[in-house]
Amino acid sequence: MGGLAFSTPGPNGAPPLLVPRLTTDVYNKLKAEYTSLLQQIYRIVAVPHEAPGKLDHGDIDFLVEGPRDDLTNDDVAKHLNAKRHIRNGPTRSYAVPLPHQEDSYVQVDIHICHDGHLKWDFFMNSYSDLWQIIGVAHRSLGITGNDKGLNVRVQELEGINRKASMLFLTDDPARTMQFLGLDDAKYKSGFRNEDELFAWVAQGRFFNRNIIEERTEKANDRRRTAMRGMYRRFLHEWVPTHPDVGAGDQTWTREEVLSEALTTFGKHDEYDAIMHNFRIQENEATLWKHIAKCLPLEDSPLGVALRALKRWVRFDDGHPVLRSEAQLGHEGRLIWSVEMHGGKSTPNEGVKDNSGKDDEARILEWVEAHWEEAKALEKGRVGDEKRERGVKKKCLESNLTAEEPANEMSGVERGG
Repeated sequence: MGGLAFSTPGPNGAPPLLVPRLTTDVYNKLKAEYTSLLQQIYRIVAVPHEAPGKLDHGDIDFLVEGPRDDLTNDDVAKHLNAKRHIRNGPTRSYAVPLPHQEDSYVQVDIHICHDGHLKWDFFMNSYSDLWQIIGVAHRSLGITGNDKGLNVRVQELEGINRKASMLFLTDDPARTMQFLGLDDAKYKSGFRNEDELFAWVAQGRFFNRNIIEERTEKANDRRRTAMRGMYRRFLHEWVPTHPDVGAGDQTWTREEVLSEALTTFGKHDEYDAIMHNFRIQENEATLWKHIAKCLPLEDSPLGVALRALKRWVRFDDGHPVLRSEAQLGHEGRLIWSVEMHGGKSTPNEGVKDNSGKDDEARILEWVEAHWEEAKALEKGRVGDEKRERGVKKKCLESNLTAEEPANEMSGVERGG
């Protein structure tokens, strides 16, 4: 928040608090003091690396892990002698009195990391906008970092379900930098200025200026450019004024990066499982498009018929039959494109039945012959439900009507 968490009125109209920016000397002194205090109540305490060349500071950011089991926000505030504390996204901000400066405060931001995850959070939050810059330089190659770790995005799923398209690679910063071809030793020793940091990013093995120059910006990118100075300077000042950086180097394709990631992190089996499930979903969607096309219906009637088929059909060794009871809900719902092959996710290539039909043609023929029966079963089930609800409603109304005279008499008696 850059020291602005307490710039608005507090609870019950309490006035905003003055949080002046800190010189580097004061910042370092207070950082050491608060680190010592927080180490008394957290197992691990760390402050991410500051932006190179930063002259003053709006707040002090702490990453912590392993709080006492009974530790509350009020306990932390008391430990720091904080006047006020508020939630600030995933972080808690505390207003701690600034020593030797009356009515002034230091904003201390504390982010509690999940056990074993502080090292990755430290990496993601160090050197200001560094990870935002790494992200934009690798996004089109399918490499993405989030709060869980480094991921590769499976391109086939990305437009359908972005979250499901993420294949986790590692949450180890050293392995991440090694994979990206970034100098781990230089990262640890620090950067004297932004130019050094920018050059470090550009030395990565996947870096190519075409990725930067040909990127497609979305609303989040434009917002990031407006709000994050280091990110903006890298894209709009440093890269344009260093035309030789990232030019003429190996140009990696997304497929090559994916292959490299799967091999480096041993993720072939997980990737194969993702693609296997994706192909099943694709096959299922295609089959139901063909089923819908073979029915002489449109719009709502078509929807009812398709729903009836999904609810009233089961498979017996690859052959569809009507159920005696409907299968409601999505849990346990059959995947027809698998069931029609006898439970195999892929058919035996070229295998046909005695009539010369393949599995899908056989299923479509059955659907054409039985969809009306399935629809009638569903219509009857819905009708039974409506009648049952009607009976329950009448019973409830009858009970209420029967109780009214007794209630009224009780009222008269009480009044007497």
